Amino acid sequence: MDLTTFETRTGLWPHMQFTDVEYEVCSAGVEIYAIDVSRQTKSKLFICRVANEQQAASLTAQFKEWLPKLKLKKRKVALNLARMACEKSYPANPKFQDRSDMRRNTSRF
Repeated sequence: MDLTTFETRTGLWPHMQFTDVEYEVCSAGVEIYAIDVSRQTKSKLFICRVANEQQAASLTAQFKEWLPKLKLKKRKVALNLARMACEKSYPANPKFQDRSDMRRNTSRF
């Protein structure tokens, strides 16, 4: 599995914040899960199934390295979306001039 596939799979649930990756041995092999413990319950997202624990340990370590990168990317996207929404709400007015300094220098008659 590559980073793009991992990002796509975890990105299908944008409300979840995956903070860890773990694997479990089952009858069909070893299953790898992304973990979200940001709420009061522990949520697990199935990522993939591999043949043995050695593969699972290797992939789990790789996925754990990718989680912070994806989190940072998600924050940047959210920040850019918020910035664009703000710009749409308050469009720049080219005729606006800051006259705060002029008020201080004017005298009243």
